Amino acid sequence: MLSQQEQQQLIDIEQYFRATDPDLARVLSAGPHAQWIRRQLAAALVAVIASAVLIGLSVLILS
Repeated sequence: MLSQQEQQQLIDIEQYFRATDPDLARVLSAGPHAQWIRRQLAAALVAVIASAVLIGLSVLILS
């Protein structure tokens, strides 16, 4: 358990990052799984686009 002083130090650090680097503060507040989820969604999107391109090419070649 953190002491009152340590809790206040963490609050001060968070406020500093929110003021100086809002992007970093947003990433840190999103949690550790947010980046993993974005990567999974990006990979799924790439797979769907690649599949659509391959299907389109197959239709062109076979017709």
